[in-house]
Amino acid sequence: MAWIFALNAECGGRETHARDLARHFDGWRSRIFSDGGGWWCGVVPEDLGEQGIRSADDATATTAAGRRLYWLLRTAPPVYRYALAGVEIGAFRTYDQLMAEKDLTVFPGLVVSEDIWAATGKRAAFSDFAPGYRWIPYRGETHTRG
Repeated sequence: MAWIFALNAECGGRETHARDLARHFDGWRSRIFSDGGGWWCGVVPEDLGEQGIRSADDATATTAAGRRLYWLLRTAPPVYRYALAGVEIGAFRTYDQLMAEKDLTVFPGLVVSEDIWAATGKRAAFSDFAPGYRWIPYRGETHTRG
């Protein structure tokens, strides 16, 4: 079974927004999909395997890829509502599920629009990310022995 690391961004009801975001990540493998009533753009680093994080070296490589993805997201067009990088995150929450979530701070790396941040209580754990967006800073990936 493949365990894929990706950055997935929810772009609301407009497929064109998801396509605009994918174009921003030119040179990265991306896919556009609809799930839960919204359009998503998923971006996957080419240089990572699809076995998840099986070692400390995997965690280091995946963290570096995650940081590159977030760095690129900072300069992306403001067409997404929220985004998160991780292993097997898929469409991790529909918009309605995200808005109903009691504590968004349990998602390190979560980037949300200022509108979502305001509507969910303006939590202090969020800091500036890019114009119009706030985030819970990305802590990177870890390997746990299993």
